[in-house]
Amino acid sequence: MLVNPPAEGLRSRKKAETRRAIEQAALRVAIEQGYAATTAPAIAEEANVSLRTFFNYFPQRDQAICGPTIELRDPALVARQLAEAPTVLQGVLDAFDACAPALDGPSGAERRELIQSTPELLHLHHSAIDRFERELTALVNAEFRARPGRRRLGDEVSPGEEARLMVTTIGGVMRFGMQGWLAEPRDTAVSRREAIAHVTNQLALLLHEER
Repeated sequence: MLVNPPAEGLRSRKKAETRRAIEQAALRVAIEQGYAATTAPAIAEEANVSLRTFFNYFPQRDQAICGPTIELRDPALVARQLAEAPTVLQGVLDAFDACAPALDGPSGAERRELIQSTPELLHLHHSAIDRFERELTALVNAEFRARPGRRRLGDEVSPGEEARLMVTTIGGVMRFGMQGWLAEPRDTAVSRREAIAHVTNQLALLLHEER
């Protein structure tokens, strides 16, 4: 016997589909007509939605053109993952990786090129990383205060300072890796995750001290 899926599940799926359709329409218009000509009405027409629907999903056109950015959607889940990770540092790395946007695949490659060549869109990505870092720092600070034994710097700095240092360091790695990855040719076989992992390994080598 077939069971109808819950109405809330259907609504959520339809919302996600509409959002993706608008993002894809924005990308097509931006590629075909240029960034300056990619207005909210042009995107709505291409996506076959009303202008009101467009603004229900995106407060401004740049967010639609840019597509997904790094976002801490479920703080409770991330806090639990930080608590369960082998080290807090690994938990922070995992959080950055899990919450970063997926820009792989054919349309992702086109969006990468567009973001790299458009300062406004690149700024939007960097602003998202700044916001994400602030939110993640608060979670790491809470984890350090709840479990002081997981800290690495001891009493020389406060839990908040250690949390900020850890998150902003990984954030710097994220920016560096993303910039290099965004600049890769469209047909590159390197994924975003691989690019970030490579830069993380380079940082470990850079900070390694010979004994």
